[in-house]
Amino acid sequence: MASIPDPLPYPPDDQGQGSWGSQPLYSRGDDVAFAKVAAAAAIAADAKGWTHAARHLDHYLENTGAGLDPKVDELLRDVPEIDRIANKSAEAEIRQIASEVSTNKNYENPMPFQSEWVRDVYIVEPMNPDWYFAMGGIQICTTGVVTVHERADGSEPRVTVEYKVWVHDRYNWDGSKSTEIAGITVTDKCMGALHTAGLAREYDLDGVSDVRRYEGTVPATQNIKLPGAQDNRDGNRSDPTR
Repeated sequence: MASIPDPLPYPPDDQGQGSWGSQPLYSRGDDVAFAKVAAAAAIAADAKGWTHAARHLDHYLENTGAGLDPKVDELLRDVPEIDRIANKSAEAEIRQIASEVSTNKNYENPMPFQSEWVRDVYIVEPMNPDWYFAMGGIQICTTGVVTVHERADGSEPRVTVEYKVWVHDRYNWDGSKSTEIAGITVTDKCMGALHTAGLAREYDLDGVSDVRRYEGTVPATQNIKLPGAQDNRDGNRSDPTR
């Protein structure tokens, strides 16, 4: 198989609540007090078993602005609805390549693909509270390599596929909502103000799944049975990878 390509550039993020540290010093007193509330929310989330939400909030409060890997395989394992969106993206690319190769007779030649980013994919609380508070709205794409094998009898194309799922999000608090994290009420305005006060810092969440593999047909009237996320949990409650 040829190398799986990197994704296309992701679309622009929303602008959040402003520039880091842009608040004047005299207006930051309430933000210093609220930072303790946010830290308590992270502890409460972890105690409730929402380890990814706690990890992402802790990283925001660490105030570095460094990117963080959201652990894509765990997201796809824990939120099947997101896994299906990812595989639907890959399936569309596989079908297009299989059709083009069958028309052009370009068999046995590995063909790379980069799907467009699927924007405004939203993890709602009933899907998984941990990932809802950890990320909320995300962007997803897939990249991979498809090889189409000739079928002498003209039946459904048979393919060999390797692909990855990519996820991007900007961790910021840019709305006007309030929410309750493990019993502690926080608002987007107050959480975002920690960034403009220089007490926390927005950052990018970028990650990629392990390679997924599929060998089989491309049926005309049924979905391709692409692999789902693997349940490889280990560790204990304090380990976000469990």
